[in-house]
Amino acid sequence: MHGTKSNVAANLLTLRRWLKLTQREFIDTYLVDEAGTPLISVATLSGVENGLQSNVLPLKASIARKLMVDADVFEIDPDSFAKNIELFFSGLVNNCSGSSLSAHGGNTVESLVQILSDYLMDAMISGELKPGDKLPSDRSLSATYGVGRSSIREALKVLSALGLINISPGQGTFIASGHTDFFLAPLSWTLFIGQNDAVHLLELREILESETARLAATNADQSALAELAVQYNQMRSAYESSDFQAFLDSDLGFHLAVARCSSNPIYHRLLHTARKMLSHISKSGMVTIEQLDEIYAEHHAIYTAIVDRDGQNARQQMQIHLARARNRYTCFTSKEEHF
Repeated sequence: MHGTKSNVAANLLTLRRWLKLTQREFIDTYLVDEAGTPLISVATLSGVENGLQSNVLPLKASIARKLMVDADVFEIDPDSFAKNIELFFSGLVNNCSGSSLSAHGGNTVESLVQILSDYLMDAMISGELKPGDKLPSDRSLSATYGVGRSSIREALKVLSALGLINISPGQGTFIASGHTDFFLAPLSWTLFIGQNDAVHLLELREILESETARLAATNADQSALAELAVQYNQMRSAYESSDFQAFLDSDLGFHLAVARCSSNPIYHRLLHTARKMLSHISKSGMVTIEQLDEIYAEHHAIYTAIVDRDGQNARQQMQIHLARARNRYTCFTSKEEHF
């Protein structure tokens, strides 16, 4: 209705403000044809944002095409759109920021990561160090290993990203409290800088999680099942309230709870490492609301099979979920290349 702001108009305004663009910048970036000619004027865009222009469908289509997202995203309730805007358009940020820890520093940093993780593991086994202890200064480590302090700092940043140490500016570097999985650091770093790391990680995840789901259905005790129920209910609550970012944030907790139900701590540790590395590569594999509906239904099927103690069905439902997740990831990354 003329004079009443539609969901699309309200959501386009929210998107422009989130991107911190002026109306002219927004038009020049997202509302131009193939020749670069603006599709609308600033005055027209202002009218749309104020609810004075009703024909917003061409604008929605143009912006969705430019951003490689589902155009229906702009039709949802404005409160839900604002709540989930970082999820829907995270590719805009991820594509620009990149990772500061990719193969930066070359072989020197890679070698230092392995050397330092071995040093920390040996020191903890011998009792020389324990969780929460302060590490030697980068100057001391530089002298010990005969490399520059900048290389030491880069290696420490990697160990920090892997969750093995905490770097406190002005205070020093400390072993992460309660973390003893230093033997996984070389694996994590290898996965992180690999040429086909995403593909390898997805393959590893599929092998681990399929068997983990089967074991979860047969081995879980009441305490583990109660934790799984908590994680599932948090995911369901976030989904039902249309808080899709919270829903996806709960995904890791759900899968780790499944791993705990397997009663095999090695599965849990390997799964945690693989999924953490995958999260560095792609912050989001979800670009449509339909996919979010799918992921909820898939988790529901996995949860139900585990609670029913049906190991074969749990394994099958996990395999279905992971196969579809691989397809969602592939579709997302193929789009992301065009941002």
